[in-house]
Amino acid sequence: MRLVSYGPVDDCRAGILFDDGIVDLEHSMRSAGVGVPVSDMTLFLQQDGWRGMLDGIAKAATREKRIELKTVRLGPPVPNPRKLMIAGANTHSHVKEAAPLLGQVPPPREPMILGKATSSIAGPYDDIVLPPETKKLDYEVELGVVIGKRCRRIGKAQVRDHVAGFVTTNEVSARDIQLAEHEEQSFYRVHFLGKSYDTFCPIGPALVTVDEFTWGKPLKLRTWVNGEIRQDSDTSDLCHGIEELVSYCSQAMTLMPGDVIATGSPAGVAFFMKPQKFLQDGDVVRCEVEGVGVIENRVKSER
Repeated sequence: MRLVSYGPVDDCRAGILFDDGIVDLEHSMRSAGVGVPVSDMTLFLQQDGWRGMLDGIAKAATREKRIELKTVRLGPPVPNPRKLMIAGANTHSHVKEAAPLLGQVPPPREPMILGKATSSIAGPYDDIVLPPETKKLDYEVELGVVIGKRCRRIGKAQVRDHVAGFVTTNEVSARDIQLAEHEEQSFYRVHFLGKSYDTFCPIGPALVTVDEFTWGKPLKLRTWVNGEIRQDSDTSDLCHGIEELVSYCSQAMTLMPGDVIATGSPAGVAFFMKPQKFLQDGDVVRCEVEGVGVIENRVKSER
């Protein structure tokens, strides 16, 4: 199933995406008589046994009125997660291209978990706002894993049962802020701030539930900027896979339904291009994860 959020920024409703439009999730739940009807996607994922409701909801949705896609804004499928985490330096190709910065080093032995403010989340077609503080705005296509069941200290074999599904993620960074280029000492890097400006994490277009995928099959990852392909790889490039990332994070903290973990980006980011090609006002960034979908965002300078 393809679950979406739709509507204004501060008033998104949960929906189900079909080829011919959107059906409101709360209305379908009422028609199906399953669970407690909710209008928010995170609240839906917090309901015990939500997976078992999907068949009934899908049948009820066939009788509900469609909302035309062109008439509404698609918001982030999970608009208000408690946590938004990212796996840094988590593809072999990205570690290799980073050699000028890192040296010839192996990937991290354990996942390098960074964070972004949840307020950085944006819809799949919203603008990416270019703040005046940066001149090095960068993109990273990543597979986003959405947690579907509360968990703590789970093993890798248990991960699939605790994942709701996947989203396409553009993990945007202000590289000069992230790497603290204003400081003489590189130790003073500020990854969190450089990755957490508003709109720095477009996700979507839908939360595609895990039953739509062959678990473990590599998924292609691609990024285009103004039609030029910049990143072209797949998830077999990950140093630490989905099972390891989710299990690892769960050792430190309780993962909650709706939490998002971005799993890592392949080579091709602007920072390591020669010459560097950072995002500028008016650029259009298109990111795709196979089976999940495309998100496309225009860069607009903050006014």
